[in-house]
Amino acid sequence: MDKKELEKLTDTLLDKVPSLTKDSSPEEKQKVLDEINYLLQFDPLNLKLLEWKVLYYSAIEDYDNVLLAHKEFLKAAPDNTELDDLVEICKESIKTDNKSYTAKAASNQEPGLLDKLPPQFLLAAKIFILAAVLYFCCPALFFSYNDNKMLNIRDYSKFQNIQVNPMSKYNYLTKKQIFDIRKKHVKNSLFSTETYEPDARVFGAIADSKPWWGTVTCGQLNYKGDYHERIEGASKVSAQMNNPDALVGLSLPFLPWDLGDNKEFCTADYAKFLPLSIKYNKNNNLIIAKYKLTKNFLKFRARVNGRNTRYPIQLSGLNALDFGYDYVYAFDTKNISMFEENNNVTDDVKIFRDYIHPGGSCKFKDGCNNISPMQNDLMFTVTALPAEINLKLWKKKPINKYIKADIYYRIQFTE
Repeated sequence: MDKKELEKLTDTLLDKVPSLTKDSSPEEKQKVLDEINYLLQFDPLNLKLLEWKVLYYSAIEDYDNVLLAHKEFLKAAPDNTELDDLVEICKESIKTDNKSYTAKAASNQEPGLLDKLPPQFLLAAKIFILAAVLYFCCPALFFSYNDNKMLNIRDYSKFQNIQVNPMSKYNYLTKKQIFDIRKKHVKNSLFSTETYEPDARVFGAIADSKPWWGTVTCGQLNYKGDYHERIEGASKVSAQMNNPDALVGLSLPFLPWDLGDNKEFCTADYAKFLPLSIKYNKNNNLIIAKYKLTKNFLKFRARVNGRNTRYPIQLSGLNALDFGYDYVYAFDTKNISMFEENNNVTDDVKIFRDYIHPGGSCKFKDGCNNISPMQNDLMFTVTALPAEINLKLWKKKPINKYIKADIYYRIQFTE
């Protein structure tokens, strides 16, 4: 079994282990345990699998085996303290169960012995049991502290100002030339490393000496030309590629028609979705990207998938993916409406899938390099100004959406 297949099977445990309880059927519990042990045969020191084994025994309230599984975990990672709090709760539960059993047996022989137990002991036992229940049933109470801390950061005086680089024209450049441009900007970014190379998942399909989608933001009705207008000006994706610190970019997934009353958007600089500013705070590992919109933008409507809607905007993880941040969750929004009501990025952790490739969407001869795909779960509309989206990004899939992020990212819209 290769590493990729092992990781894929390990990720399925996210849906299986948390659903188990002490009252789950023996067959169901055994099936999950067999799966964990089967995967451990291929990688006995896999920390994620060893962690799932600890959480499995905790879910079914087999606290003795929690301790044994935790010892296996510590053999692989002696200095890891991630599960220490859970193990302490289980130890106290074992003590509570043992003392309760002893007290019950003694009470059969000596009525009234239970009354002699110190009240402090009974109170402590109740607190530990309550904490264990809350830990598994209400994870937000345990994990959301850092998220709330981020939301309260509104003083930007100690933030580092990041230079916003202008867009540029990529038309007919070679792939090597594009990579050189990318490397130059990454070298001057927060994510600079000596060994940086553009991620093949994101940039590997770029075609040599091709035109690129330009900054055209509206289509012309009854158009009869060769669509050369769509490759003119700066290349649309350069707003992101030239600004690697803007981890999550923005783009309009649908090209609205130029109807006259939306002329402002069709000609405005804000329609290019180049950040007004980018700020970074190292202590909190928080990046803030600010964009300009207008009140008129909120009034524009388009016909999308059979319904009238404000212009949808899509979150683009082009830069995030390039630096390994595959997973995203929007933990707080203001004056934002998700394009898809259910199963969107505000509901649970999602995966960025952005990549660049040649395609025919520009309709210019032989196609253009452009970004794909459309992800409805990452689309939203702005309902009022100012507006804001707060994102959590991870390099590895988190156990749940409440886990502290590897990096936090805030998108602000202002007039």
